[in-house]
Amino acid sequence: AFEALDQKYRELDSLESEEDWLEQRQKSREALKKVIGPFPKKTPLNPEVTGIYEGDGYRMEKVVYESMPGYHVTAALYLPEEAENNPAPAVIYCSGHSAEGFRSNVYQLVSINLVKKGFAVLAFDPVGQGERYQYWDSRLGESSIGGPTREHSYPGSQAFLAGLSMAKYMIWDGIRSIDYLETRPEVDSSRIGITGRSGGGTQSSHIAAMDDRITAAAPECYITSYRRLLESIGPQDAEQNFYHGISEGVDLLDLLLARAPKPTMMITTTRDFFSIQGARETFARARKAWKA
Repeated sequence: AFEALDQKYRELDSLESEEDWLEQRQKSREALKKVIGPFPKKTPLNPEVTGIYEGDGYRMEKVVYESMPGYHVTAALYLPEEAENNPAPAVIYCSGHSAEGFRSNVYQLVSINLVKKGFAVLAFDPVGQGERYQYWDSRLGESSIGGPTREHSYPGSQAFLAGLSMAKYMIWDGIRSIDYLETRPEVDSSRIGITGRSGGGTQSSHIAAMDDRITAAAPECYITSYRRLLESIGPQDAEQNFYHGISEGVDLLDLLLARAPKPTMMITTTRDFFSIQGARETFARARKAWKA
């Protein structure tokens, strides 16, 4: 892995001109498509609103839709009061590894903060979290195998054996979430952003790299480099690894380069699981691309 990554970094460090970086952007996009694989054909979302909560200056709708036939995504759509007459820009919020999904206090805080600033916010449950546990034990009232990390890695191991990555399914949920936002008259679908923390940083960086409809992206507490990740805490959950990703020349930087030069913010902290050294090195390389 280190040999492959060091070769990639040498090649990237030789790039200077706009033409160089545009060529690299295309390479990044093609490599990501190859390691993720083709997505399924889009099918009807069959959306339903299952409940409504009236908040202070906003409305929250409990929604469910199908990203694939019979494969349900549970979510909450927060709408500012003024969106009914004036479509609002939207933010898709991706949850980290909380058992409650988007319902955890820290993620609710972000969604409510954004809706009070005038954004429509769609927060959806990742598979294996919230209302989407795959290994649910009704006798125990919880997952039979443990929390969200195991809920991702068990099916993730099966996906690897089949030549796939769990990331593919989680990205597809995000793409279909954009499709759902486009059906809502309260949303200005020409202005859609995405953010999320930790595992939500994973999802938001993946989805933003794979769907051009994301205008602005702000992955939080995830982007570093695979080299520094492997030197520190290891490869992490199944969905954070693409099938044959490193051998095909993919690093976390490619998730950013695939978007260049669209507005993109790396939100990082110095004492996170994900190496701040790798984050700074990735930022320095990405900055060269945006500048060019």
